[in-house]
Amino acid sequence: MPKVSTDIRERWGCVLQKRRVATGMTQARLGRALGVKGSAVSNLERGRTNPTEEVLAILDETLGTGDELTRLWTALTKEGKIPWLGQMDELERKAVSILEFHPFLVPSLLQTQAYATAVVRAVTPWESLAQAEASVAERITRGERFQGADKPVMMAVIGRAVLLDPVGGSTIMREQLEHIHSLAARERITLQFTGTNTHPGLIGPFKILDPQPEPEIVYAESAYKGQFVDDPAAVAEFKLRFHRLQAAALAPEQSLCLIEETIEGFPQ
Repeated sequence: MPKVSTDIRERWGCVLQKRRVATGMTQARLGRALGVKGSAVSNLERGRTNPTEEVLAILDETLGTGDELTRLWTALTKEGKIPWLGQMDELERKAVSILEFHPFLVPSLLQTQAYATAVVRAVTPWESLAQAEASVAERITRGERFQGADKPVMMAVIGRAVLLDPVGGSTIMREQLEHIHSLAARERITLQFTGTNTHPGLIGPFKILDPQPEPEIVYAESAYKGQFVDDPAAVAEFKLRFHRLQAAALAPEQSLCLIEETIEGFPQ
């Protein structure tokens, strides 16, 4: 069986837990249906173990989920479906620094659950609820891990369109802005907004990771799927692009003030 990354197991496990809780079933009771202890169910929900085909079938039958859990596991582990997820998770864990630019969204590591849900549903409205929940769970897990640690250092430049075109409505956007303001105010991140509509970031979103002792690597997003770039010359060009973005953007203090002004425009 191909190796399955931890973040994929955690995404699937989060959905399993929600479906179990929705039925009012305890881990111990579900474990008895599987012929195992409740701790084994806990390991599945926490992404510590892989479910077998037999376990997937029993889970779907016991929880009354049709074949949802089986289909979700297949989709998440299918070769080529999301080949970069495990790699990104590992790179973020090892990184000393992350330099990220996004023209129209709050970076994924800084998103609240409500905002992330609105983004995922807007970008992939054809996905099932289970797939969307799994995507959001993976994103929030990565974000919480980052926000609760001392490293990597993160510098983010965000397009002002994030403030002008709210995602998910005023309540969700207010919560999201308060969240990134808090992170920036306590210097967990350095945050800047673009000052003009013409800048070196018009090529689209990207992030530069420094997973020492390995060389720096760039993750560039696209409409199809993200691409990792490790060519030293290309990475150097992306770094130059990011530093030019920083130089042209509002200063961190001005960016905090801009967030505060925008928050005041949203009702509590």
